[in-house]
Amino acid sequence: MLEDVLGWIIVLIGAIIMNFTDIRIIDPIMSILVAIFILINSLKNLKKVVDLFLEKTPSDINIEELKKHLLEIDGVEDIHHIHVWSIDGFNNYATMHIVSKAKNINKIKKEIREELEEHNICHAILETEEEACDDLECHVKLKEHTHHHHHH
Repeated sequence: MLEDVLGWIIVLIGAIIMNFTDIRIIDPIMSILVAIFILINSLKNLKKVVDLFLEKTPSDINIEELKKHLLEIDGVEDIHHIHVWSIDGFNNYATMHIVSKAKNINKIKKEIREELEEHNICHAILETEEEACDDLECHVKLKEHTHHHHHH
């Protein structure tokens, strides 16, 4: 809408200038400037849309800062495999592995979800582990537990 308003203002200014002077080149120059303005804003919007399609981490989420806050929760020993994304540009989602040997893991999950909400993450899938595994070990465990059938 800003582009439309700017376009009308430019047309009005150009018409006033051309009415009182003989400078006819004002119209194409102003048209080119409006087109450049629209192009720049379109490219910015296109980048936002591409980032959503690629499910990139939203620019307002700092994974390291988020991890630091989550590790301050009593009973959380480690957090890894953190993935944060958005599918609409407003609501953020997360998945992560939580390492904890605490007896009441549901209490810890609740505290983690509360902390995530403070970081504008509205939904999270939290995988819990009693001990951390490295990437290769987790990948092997995942392959061992993969089923060939998917049931609901």
